[in-house]
Amino acid sequence: MKTTLTKSLTALTLTTALTVINVSTAQAETVEVRGQINYGYSFTPAGVTQYDSGEYVLEITQRPQMPLVYAASTWRQYSDAIERVTVSIYDSEGNALSVRQPLAASELVEPTNTLYFDYGYRSNYTSWTMNGMSQDGLNSQLNLNLRGPRDSLFASTAEFPRFVNTPRYVNATLFSNVETAEGDDVVYLYGPVTEVNYLTADSDGDGINDDVDACPTSDISHSVVVDATDTGVTNSVDSVGCSVTDKVLACEADANNRGDYVSCVSHLAKQLRKEGVISNSDHGALLRHL
Repeated sequence: MKTTLTKSLTALTLTTALTVINVSTAQAETVEVRGQINYGYSFTPAGVTQYDSGEYVLEITQRPQMPLVYAASTWRQYSDAIERVTVSIYDSEGNALSVRQPLAASELVEPTNTLYFDYGYRSNYTSWTMNGMSQDGLNSQLNLNLRGPRDSLFASTAEFPRFVNTPRYVNATLFSNVETAEGDDVVYLYGPVTEVNYLTADSDGDGINDDVDACPTSDISHSVVVDATDTGVTNSVDSVGCSVTDKVLACEADANNRGDYVSCVSHLAKQLRKEGVISNSDHGALLRHL
């Protein structure tokens, strides 16, 4: 199967580290937040359930290509940011408790749907907000906030927030209010965050999650094919998710003529040999099949 690549040949054929490839981090992905419940409750028309202990698991499904609405020196706000937040609550013995789920963006009419983060001088802060009207004309509100001291929450904020796996002294606050025909259905939680994980899929199965994969639809055949011929060269995948075959296909896609293609693959083979990705014999096998 031939893979169509959007990355330029120059970007794909630099070093195997490929640190210069610009991979957008604002991809569709699910962020999982786990923590301990200090206090919380569910309020339904049938009554109130209080949570004084146990654990919460919150899954935030972020949308791809969120528009950046506001930006300052330490904070950013994105619109059209999330699709849904899923709430799971477990008691002190690990039993799952029934809880009303917040409505998803697809269930709301023109929702206010934002992601905000601030890496200020005194504290780190992020919030996901989704408020709107359901298809039945009923109100829905969702606010999820994470807050902690400076340098406690974010691993990187260069373009988009990337969270540390085990944030220090960070607390989560969740408030969800879904109006129903019978009355309001409210969930409130507060407690320290113990883990933040990324649950993004690896669509091409190359071991690099889609949100950081420079070649998200890699050709990961066992060996490299050049001009429909199996070269026998192992089709390894580099640290950002691009296989050797991806790079050969990029040469083909960027070439204006046969000479350009041969020159590109020759340069690629030499570079991979110098970097120790392929052996001398592999280098020769790639060139023999041009």
